Amino acid sequence: MSGRLEGLEPSKVFRFFEEICSIPHGSYHVDEISRYLEDFAVKRNLKVIRDKENNVIIYRDASEGYADKPVTILQGHMDMVAVNDDPEVDMDVTPLDVCHDGEYIYAKGSSLGGDDGIAVAYMLAILDDDSIKAPALEAVFTTNEEVGMDGAIALDAGLLKGKRLINLDSEEEGIFIAGCAGGIKMKAGIELALLENGAASEKACVKVSVSGLLGGHSGEMIIKNRANAIKICGRLLYDICGRFDVDFVDIKGGTKSNAIADKAEFEILVNSNDISGLKVVIADIEHEIKNEYSQKDDGIKIMVSESSLGERCVFTGSSLKKLASFIMAMPDGVQAMCGWTEGLPLTSLNVGIIERKDNIVYTYHELRSQMGSSLRNLNKSVTAIADAFGAVCENSSQYPEWEYRESSPLRDEMCRVYKEMYSVEPKIEVIHAGLECGILAQKIEGFDAVSIGPDILDIHTTKEKLSIKSTERVWEYLLRVLSA
Repeated sequence: MSGRLEGLEPSKVFRFFEEICSIPHGSYHVDEISRYLEDFAVKRNLKVIRDKENNVIIYRDASEGYADKPVTILQGHMDMVAVNDDPEVDMDVTPLDVCHDGEYIYAKGSSLGGDDGIAVAYMLAILDDDSIKAPALEAVFTTNEEVGMDGAIALDAGLLKGKRLINLDSEEEGIFIAGCAGGIKMKAGIELALLENGAASEKACVKVSVSGLLGGHSGEMIIKNRANAIKICGRLLYDICGRFDVDFVDIKGGTKSNAIADKAEFEILVNSNDISGLKVVIADIEHEIKNEYSQKDDGIKIMVSESSLGERCVFTGSSLKKLASFIMAMPDGVQAMCGWTEGLPLTSLNVGIIERKDNIVYTYHELRSQMGSSLRNLNKSVTAIADAFGAVCENSSQYPEWEYRESSPLRDEMCRVYKEMYSVEPKIEVIHAGLECGILAQKIEGFDAVSIGPDILDIHTTKEKLSIKSTERVWEYLLRVLSA
C-alpha cells in the first residue's frame, strides 16, 4: 500500500494518513496505533504521555515569538468505525486498502477512517515540522471515541495547561461546530424459549436477508429518515408470525450502535407448503417498504433463500412473536426536533446491532439529545418498553452534551481568520452527533472550543471518502489560525 497517496498535497499530511491506514485501529483495538504515536514523539524528542486507556498527549513548545500566546490544545481520536463489505475480512488485523481517484481518498471494500484519522495526520504533520509557527501545543489523541468516548472520559485533564481547544473531528468544511448532543449507549437482552427436540423436524429452514440500505452515522444521518434493516426485520417477523406457523433459529444485523443498520438477516422454520405463501407476503411488504422510502433509501432489497438448520437450536414460535413485537415496539429515529435551531433533532435513538447469543437476543441502541433531561427521559422510555417484553436493559456508557457558548474568543478569532482567507463567514452550528468536547468541557475550567474538519462523505460506511482538496484547504486554514 505504501506510496498510494504520494504526490497528493499536503504531502506530509497524506504521508502520515497513509501510515495510519496501514495500522489496524478499529475501536477497542488501539494498542498498536497508540504505540506508534508514542514512538513518533520519542523519535523527535517531544514530551509524551501515554495513559492506561492508551490516550496519548504530545507536547510542542511555542515557536519563537509565540511564548506569550495561550496554549492551544489540538484534539482528535485515534480509533475508527471499522466496517467491511467482506465478513471474512478481520478488520482488527487487516490494514486498509487505501486508494484515490484524484478527487477523493477511499478504502477498497471498507470504511476509510477519515473520521478521525485525518485529525491524527494533521496533528502529526504539525508536530513534525518546527518551521510551523504556533503557540505551545498539546496534541491530545484519545481512544475509543466511537464506542462511548472511553478515552476522553478517562483522560486526566490535569495533564493539560491549555483551555482553548481545536477539535478536528468534524466532516464538513466551512462549518464550525460549537455544540453537540449528549448520548447513552444501551443494551437490551430478551430471552427465548427452546423448542422441544424434534418438534420442528418436518419444517424447512428459510433465511430472509435485508440489504442495500444507505445506512450512515446515526447522529448526522438520522434526520434523513433512512431505513433501518433491523427495524425492517422486526416488521417482517411480526407479519410472518401473524400468518404462519413458524419457529425461530437466528437473527443478526448491523455493525455499530452508532451506525444505522444497512443490512440484517434472520432464519426461521416454516412448513414446506407455506414457503410459497411466505414469499408472497414478504414480496408485498418489500413493495410497501420501497414505496415508503422512495427517494430516501431506494436500494432496499429483501431476499428469501433456503437454508440449512444443521445442529443448531430452535426456539419457539411464541418466543419469536415476543421478539418481533419487541423490535416493532422499540422506537427508532428522530423523536423530537429542537425549538431553537431549525432542522436540528432534539432527541433521537438508533438500534444499530442485533445478535443472538445462546438463548438471548441482544439489541444495541444509541440514544442522543441536545438536552440532558430529554436524554434521561428517553432512556427511561426505552427501559420501560423493554420491561414490558421481559427484556433486560443496561446502559454501557454515557457522555454529556456540549452546550453552545454565546461568548467564545477562540471562535471569534477563528471566524476572523476564515473571513480573511475566504471573504465569507463560516457557518456556526450545533450538531446532533456526539463530540468529546462535551466531556472535556466538564474537566477544563474556562474551556473554549471549536470543532472543524475537511469534507468526509458517508462516514462509518464502506462508501466513506475524504476530499483531497478540502483536506488541503483545512490544513492551510489550520496553520493560519495557529500562526495568528
